[in-house]
Amino acid sequence: MDEQEQRIGDVIEGIAVGRFHWLLVATVGGTWAAMSISILAISFTLPTFIDIWNLSGLTAGVLGSASLLGMLVGNTVGGWYADRVGRKRTLVIAIVTFSVFTALTGFAVGLYSAIGLRFLTGIGLGGALVSGTSYLAEHLPSHVRGRYITYLEASYSVGAIAVVALAWAVLSVLGGPDGTVGGVAAWRVFFGAGIVPLGLAVVAVRVLPPSPYFLARQGRTAAATAALEAIAVRNRVEPPSVSGPWRVVEPDEMGYRRLLTPELRGTTVLLASLWVVVNVAFYGIFTWLPDTVAAAGYTDDLYRFLFVVTLFQLLGQLGAAYLIELVGRKWTLGGFTILGGAGTLLFAAAIPGAGVDIGAARTTVFLLGLFVMGFAVLGAWAVLYAYTSEVFPTEVRSTGLGLTGSVGKVAAVAGPVLFGALSQFGYLVTLAPVAVSLFLAGLALLLRGAETKGETLL
Repeated sequence: MDEQEQRIGDVIEGIAVGRFHWLLVATVGGTWAAMSISILAISFTLPTFIDIWNLSGLTAGVLGSASLLGMLVGNTVGGWYADRVGRKRTLVIAIVTFSVFTALTGFAVGLYSAIGLRFLTGIGLGGALVSGTSYLAEHLPSHVRGRYITYLEASYSVGAIAVVALAWAVLSVLGGPDGTVGGVAAWRVFFGAGIVPLGLAVVAVRVLPPSPYFLARQGRTAAATAALEAIAVRNRVEPPSVSGPWRVVEPDEMGYRRLLTPELRGTTVLLASLWVVVNVAFYGIFTWLPDTVAAAGYTDDLYRFLFVVTLFQLLGQLGAAYLIELVGRKWTLGGFTILGGAGTLLFAAAIPGAGVDIGAARTTVFLLGLFVMGFAVLGAWAVLYAYTSEVFPTEVRSTGLGLTGSVGKVAAVAGPVLFGALSQFGYLVTLAPVAVSLFLAGLALLLRGAETKGETLL
């Protein structure tokens, strides 16, 4: 680690957590909460689309995966862009993109326009995920960094609870028997609510400074100093004393090629594997969850049931936020991933039609498996963002997040499609490989992963 890198890290470590950090977490966390409507909206409207457009299971799966394919592009391009032009600028552009195209989905006139609009929404979502995580990580001292980044996914679950309430209000209560709100199809109104997060882009532009790590890596000494001073002033502490000049990153130290060097190759492969299994588990299962819950006989209490599931997801993320600073990133992530595999297997075995005879215990096992799966998979996902943002150095932090996340999104795109196509053979056949993959990925991390708890960012 060179002198400049150590100095920036020391300055960040020396600024006490205060008003700026709370505003930062609230803004980025608000973005995560807002993204939940863009991501989860398709889960609540897919049954309507199947009905009005006469979609097959495979076609519905493609529509459900369209935003994930966009997120693949957004992760890859957004990570590359954030490492070259800045985390803040990328985050603002991404928020505007996913907000606008979520709302425009309400104007879809058929399957193909809906797929296109969902794809464009996903590009914004992917860009926000990588730039927001890097931006937050680079402003936090090590003793709270893991916990605060984990809170991002807890913010997502808070948003998901709001989405369940919004879906119930718009699609069920206001929509009524004819499925319209004021003469407009309820699903169009539901998507239209996605424009609200534009306000977060305004907040980010007006009150958040560029990342000092990013500025320092570009050799912009004065701008990096000003960004650090702005943090201190907002927290009402003495501005730090920093000096330069700082070196500019050489072109061959940036980009995807760096991620495949001997220094980072093993880390890249391990993290990509974790992103794959967590994405498949989450998107493959939860995109189809309303349909699956209905198949299990919970149609009458669907929204109440999904609300409880989301609460368990939030508890998993909060539990992960506590454990990540207590036992470390590796052990928390590995343990939650393995637990997610166990929950998935229980859930799959108890779904009617799975071919497993568990008698009167079916309901208990179904609920236990689903709640454990949601608790563990969402907890693992929360830690995965923190862990990935810490293991890659500044010059490829967003690129590393983008690449590993994009590999995961390839699997996520396939998840809903495969789930829809294979569910006819039984849920156990569909989900058992997911459970085994979660277990193996968690075990690999425990055996091969590095611990980043308490480490200053490189």
